Amino acid sequence: MQFENPFGMAELIELGGSAAVVLLMIGVAAFLGFRMSARVDNDELVRIASEEGSHVEASVIAQNGRSALARLADGRIMVARVMGADVSARFTGASNVRLDVNGRRLNAAFADAGFPPLKMRLDDSPAWLTEFSRGGGTP
Repeated sequence: MQFENPFGMAELIELGGSAAVVLLMIGVAAFLGFRMSARVDNDELVRIASEEGSHVEASVIAQNGRSALARLADGRIMVARVMGADVSARFTGASNVRLDVNGRRLNAAFADAGFPPLKMRLDDSPAWLTEFSRGGGTP
């Protein structure tokens, strides 16, 4: 029984050509700015809330700027997350959110099973967030 190499010179040339095209596509995407990602900041939260007809009363933004939790004036909670080059937001009632604040770590679980939990590190834990996590001060 003799081992036979399934790859010939033609297959290696084809593989090399495919790899070169993939690298070229990655280079073009990087040149066009697709490697850049959005950041969540206060201005972005205000813009998103105003599109929904509300305004932000209080908010916390993750240390890395990739997610945020905001309390809106109309009693809802807004969760904003960076998704590629854009920011996606989800709105829900305060009663549909279970918060757990441990020092500088926030974990939020939602009643909607299809919405993934929010886990983020905070620079600081504001008083309203701690009170909300204990069940008091719900908007």
